Amino acid sequence: MPLWYALGGYKVSTPCDLRKLSTVLFLHHKSQCEQVEASDDLDDDSAPSIFSRAVKTVRFVNPDAPASVGTVATAARGSIKPAMVKVEGLVSLAPKTADAPRKQSIMDQVDGYLWEVYRRIPTKKDGTGDFTWKDPAAAKHMHLALKDYVIGGMDPEFREQLYHAGRAMDAAGLQWSMLSAFRDDYRQGLASGFKASVGNSLHGGSRRTGGYGHGRAIDITGPEGKESDVWHWIDAHGPKYGLHRPLPGADPAHVQQRGDGHNIALALRESRIRSAAGGKPKVAKAAVAAAR
Repeated sequence: MPLWYALGGYKVSTPCDLRKLSTVLFLHHKSQCEQVEASDDLDDDSAPSIFSRAVKTVRFVNPDAPASVGTVATAARGSIKPAMVKVEGLVSLAPKTADAPRKQSIMDQVDGYLWEVYRRIPTKKDGTGDFTWKDPAAAKHMHLALKDYVIGGMDPEFREQLYHAGRAMDAAGLQWSMLSAFRDDYRQGLASGFKASVGNSLHGGSRRTGGYGHGRAIDITGPEGKESDVWHWIDAHGPKYGLHRPLPGADPAHVQQRGDGHNIALALRESRIRSAAGGKPKVAKAAVAAAR
């Protein structure tokens, strides 16, 4: 004889018809459709019951029923820990690896030398006063290290020319240095005295050269009282390296490219690399071609 229950607004005849309920109470009796899990048992001795230890809670899962808050919360709790483990494994606790070594550049020898030359005279000053602070301020403005700014901002071919001319000056006993090298528009705006307008400087003006990496001028100097010795050396030997002083009267320290600087720079670079390669011309030419 079927048992009738009015539970939660539903009228069902047997426990097997409880397809729309998630949790119901029914009389404990033998039934083929009864499903009980130990984790679902409620053994709360303080809860009143009209059936002595004969009431069990049975959960029937309806796959078509909408998800309840409790179901979502349970699923969420179950997924949090694996998700945290996954995040820790991929992000937070990823093994720290050493930085990959920087690939050597064909210009490392040149840049290292020019940086040493720039620092030979740490105080940068001329007739307008001490402007040592200006290059560091401009480098900070571009978020670059000072070396990367003043040396790396110059055109590679121009750096090659300066390297070879500089080595020749060293051999002649002239401890030359640079008052300034690359200057972007911001740095040009800080310059004083005889100068090009912002954007038009061959030191690295955006309109004149294209900006960073394309500077083709420096302000050259020497030990105090011997600056003119360096300038006169450039006048006498600079053309061999594609360099000259276009304004010896108005701006005597200014040195820039002259003539066919491109081919001169390539020839100088090939000779440098050939020397480093033990006099192997094929190696030198291949390295020069790769650097173009």
